[in-house]
Formats: sequence, structure tokens, C-alpha cells
Amino acid sequence: MRTGYSLLTATILLAAGIVWAQNESDYQEWMKSNAISMGSMSRNITAKNAEGAAADARQLESNFKQVVDFWKTRGGAEDAVNFARRAQIFAGDVAKDVAAGDFRQAADDLKSMQTNCAGCHMAHREGSQGAFKIK
Repeated sequence: MRTGYSLLTATILLAAGIVWAQNESDYQEWMKSNAISMGSMSRNITAKNAEGAAADARQLESNFKQVVDFWKTRGGAEDAVNFARRAQIFAGDVAKDVAAGDFRQAADDLKSMQTNCAGCHMAHREGSQGAFKIK
């Protein structure tokens, strides 16, 4: 009977580890996508390409929604939840700005988003380029 409980416990822990690994893997992909989208958004704002900047903003909003959910599920980092929520809001602001043709405000909102992201990275990221880990 004791062996049965040990096997069940090991199975549950292994399954939890696999789910956690998948979530961390997803998280890393969202972060990579965010970097690409922010670079593209910057270029699209500079070029006054409203359609391209809006598409980048939608991608970022979607990614940051998932990042909010990740940090809520992970727990213990309400500041990270708030950083992700603010980033999601800034992405929405950029979409509104470019729809209104206000590329100067879009650039300001992008800069605010980048500053916000840097705050989260300082608090919750360690390692170096290509080998970052969540703290």
C-alpha cells in the first residue's frame, strides 16, 4: 500500500513538473515574441505605419494577457501581475494612438511600456542574453 502512495505521489509531482515546464517554456516564447513585436512596433511608429503598429500592439496585448495569467497562476509576485497588466494597457494605448494618427503619443506610450517591462525584468529575471531565467 505504501508503494502505491509513493508511486501516486511521484506521478503527481512529475505531472506538475511537466505542466510547470510547459508554462515556463510558453512564458519564454511570449517574452521572445514581445521583443520582436516591440522592435517591429518601434519601426512601424517611426515609419508612421498605423496598420503595422496596430498589429504589433494586438500581438503584445495578447501576449501580456497570457503573462498576467502566468504570474497569477504562479503566485507570489503581485508586482509582476501589475507590470504585465500595465504593459497590456500601454499596448492598447499604442493601438488607439496610431488609429488616431498620433504617432508622437504612440512613441511615448511605447517608451513607457519599455520602461515598465524593464522594471519587471529587473525584479524577476536573471541570467544573460540567450540564457535568461525567471527569478
